[in-house]
Order: sequence, then C-alpha cells, then structure tokens
Amino acid sequence: MSSVPIQIDHNRSIPIRNQIVEAYSLAIIECKIKPGSRLPSIRALASRLKVSPATIAAAYRELVDRALVIASPRSSFCVSPGGTELGPVYPGNGSARRIYQLNRIEPDLRIHPVQEFVRMLPVIAAKDLSIGGYEEYRGYRGLREALAGLDREDGVVTNPETGMLITSGAQQAITLIARCFGPGAKVAIEDPCFPGARIAFRNSGADIVPVASTNDGLDSAALKTISVPGAVSVLYCCPTYGNPRGWSWTEAARVRVLEAAHTGGFMIIEDDYLGDLDYLAEKTRRLAGLAAEFPGVKVVRIRTFSKCLLPTLLLAGVSADSAFINKLLALKVADDIGSSALLQRGLAQFIWEGRYEAHLERVRPRYRATREALRGALAAQSPKGDALKGSSHARDALRFDDPPAGLSLLGYLPPDLDPARFIVECEKDGVIVMSGRDYWFDGANGRHCFRIGFGALSPEEAVIAVSFFNNALVRAREYSVDHSLL
Repeated sequence: MSSVPIQIDHNRSIPIRNQIVEAYSLAIIECKIKPGSRLPSIRALASRLKVSPATIAAAYRELVDRALVIASPRSSFCVSPGGTELGPVYPGNGSARRIYQLNRIEPDLRIHPVQEFVRMLPVIAAKDLSIGGYEEYRGYRGLREALAGLDREDGVVTNPETGMLITSGAQQAITLIARCFGPGAKVAIEDPCFPGARIAFRNSGADIVPVASTNDGLDSAALKTISVPGAVSVLYCCPTYGNPRGWSWTEAARVRVLEAAHTGGFMIIEDDYLGDLDYLAEKTRRLAGLAAEFPGVKVVRIRTFSKCLLPTLLLAGVSADSAFINKLLALKVADDIGSSALLQRGLAQFIWEGRYEAHLERVRPRYRATREALRGALAAQSPKGDALKGSSHARDALRFDDPPAGLSLLGYLPPDLDPARFIVECEKDGVIVMSGRDYWFDGANGRHCFRIGFGALSPEEAVIAVSFFNNALVRAREYSVDHSLL
C-alpha cells in the first residue's frame, strides 16, 4: 500500500478534493508511488484526513478519469500499471524524469473531459448516422446556434444563419481572413503576438504594420498612427489573455481601439482563444460586443476550443457580418469543403447539455490555484536566492511579468546573458521554454524574453518547474565565462 503522506490545508481556497487529487497526481508522476501500488481505502484515508468519505471517493474517481489510478473489485484503488507519465520523459540519474513543456499554451488534459467527450460520440452516432458524412459548408447549424447562445452570454449578438462560419481551428480562420485581404494589403498586427497570425498575413502577401502593445492594450502613439484613414485595412489583436504576455486589456483600452477603428476605417480581428476560461470571473467585455456602440466598426471574432476544452477538436467559430462570412465561406470550400461533422455535432451536444459550462466551472479553481502557485514560485526567484548566493551577477537575476490570469507570461533574461544557452540549460533539467524572438515582428526585441505556458501544470508541478530557472541561469553564466577564456 502507498506510504506517501497526503497533507491537506483546510484554510486554502482550493477544495479538499482537488488538494487530494493534486497530491496523489504529483506523487504518481514523480514515481514516489510505484505502478500497481494500492492506495489507502476510502474510509481509512477519510479518517486520517478527517474529511467525508464522499470527498475521498470523488477524488479517487477523478484520478481514475485521469488514467492515473484504476478501480479494482471491492472498491480498492491502485496506481495504473502503465501510462502514468503525462507526456515525454527522459532518463536522468538512472530514472525517468518528467519534461515540463512550458513552451506550449495547452490545457491540463488530466482535468479535461477527454473520456467524457469520446464516450458521447457513439451515443450521438447511434441516433444519427449522418454524423459520419459531410457537414454543411458553413458548419453544423446546431453548433452555430449553440455558439450564438454562448455569444449572447458574452454580450455579443451573432446571427447563426448568416453571420457565422465553423472552421478547422483558429489557424485556418486566420489564414482564410488573411487571404481575403490579399497581396499589398496594409495589415496592422499587435506586437508581440501569436506567430501564426503574422505568418498567415505574410504568406498572403500583406504589408505588415507592427503595432506595439503594452500590458494594457496598444501603445497610444502606435494606435494614433493606424487611426489615420487608409493607413491600414485591418488590425489583428488578442485583447483577452494575450499571447505571449498573458495580459488582458482594460475596457478603456478596448474602447480606444474601437475609436481608432471608427476614425481609421479599419476592420478588427479579435482572436478570443481563451476568454471562456476566465478563472478570475473578470467578465471581460469583448470587442465584438462593444463594437455595437461604434456604428460602422466591423469586428471579426474568432472563438476556439483548443485551450478551454480539447486541442484535438480543431474547431473554431468565426463571427462577422454576412458579407465577410460569405467571402470566408468561398475560400473555405476551396480549402477543405467542411470541418468534421463528427466533432461538430459532438461539441454542439456537449454545449447543449450544459457540459461545457460545467467543465469550465470545475476546472477554473484548479487553473487559478496553478497561477497562484506559479506567482509565488516566480516571486521567490530573487537575486538573494540560494542559487545566486555569492554570485557576482546577483544584481542581474531573472525577472517575470505578472499578469493576473491567462495561461502564459513572459520571463526576462539579463541583457548580457546568452538566451540560447539559458534555454539549453533549462532543457537539461527537463524544462522546455519558448524563445521570445518568435513573437515580435523584429525578433531582436524579444531576444532576451522567454514565454512560459503553465496551463498543463498542476500547482505543485509549477513550483517544481520554476525551481530550475535559477539553476539554469547560473549554469548559463558559468558556460559563458568558461568559453570567454578559450
């Protein structure tokens, strides 16, 4: 039987059940509990932790859903004999070690409804065999109606009949939009931003105009430049939990952008890839909703489910006026005819039955807890940390942005440190981070940044991953000194 002590804190905001799940998950991932080991009985653990047996049972069921634990006859639970690694591992010091893939913005699939969604598909197929065929070019009408319902909750009015198109993910939506404007179009792009957007517009032959952004929206001077009539045709931006910064614009910043669009006559592409998660209950108003107060301003909103639900869905809803949707439709038909009927109908059913909202309500506390743990761990990375004691470079420690929510943030390296060497040293400890160069129009501006995507981590794993940063910094400096003497 497992002898790993599980501690809970009744004063934490995280539910007791979640604390138990995270403690066992981390112990299993770190091989502190061997495959096949029995967990304490429900009653024994409930008695030891002084909680309800129902709480223990719910925690064990979630561990089973994550495929970390299997249920045996007579209500006993054992660690899965295989498949306990949650992603790539590599051998180090004689044992397998976890790789922390902070280079991605992705959800933690251990707490997302993978099995629940998959189990629903055959039930739908049994009732309607057309699920295996081609879907309407615009997308399954039921899904468009379901998304229009979600839009209404966000304060966005969408016509599911003529004002929406389902695409095979957000990247396809951005690529189709870029092709609508074509070669020579003046396209303003938030800088830094999601690299896929810049690539899509560049490949379409557009003339890209980078618009510097701050933690609270677009730079005022840059915004003034593009507000001149005819300066640009369209602006791409991610105002909610932006990538890579992780910050959300205030409503005042959003209004400033809409005012600039009204003056300059350009269209706005609002990439809303993570807004549904909203684990701080910020209830941020979307540009697409605020635009109703600015007659003539057109906002194209892209809503995807890759981060909030399941990356494998590769589905996005694009909302815009009917004329622009028709342009996108013509290009999409030439591209892939239609997105998966199977996945579209499954997602529609998931939303209709209230499972999507229930899923979001269930995972929000966990993502909030991970962000709080990460914030505490990053704050502890200071020049006086143990890893830097006695170092002549103690004044040049790592710095980190501190957006309150989202699933990503930026780290900043000392200007005299080789970023490539730091990333290599992080990888030696199994921590993979993304260079900031890819996110800026001029890569040199992001040379000393690195993006941290923390969505796939538990609170405990976030602390472990961050603990390696200063070690990597010290080794990178030692490497630089050694090679400067050659």
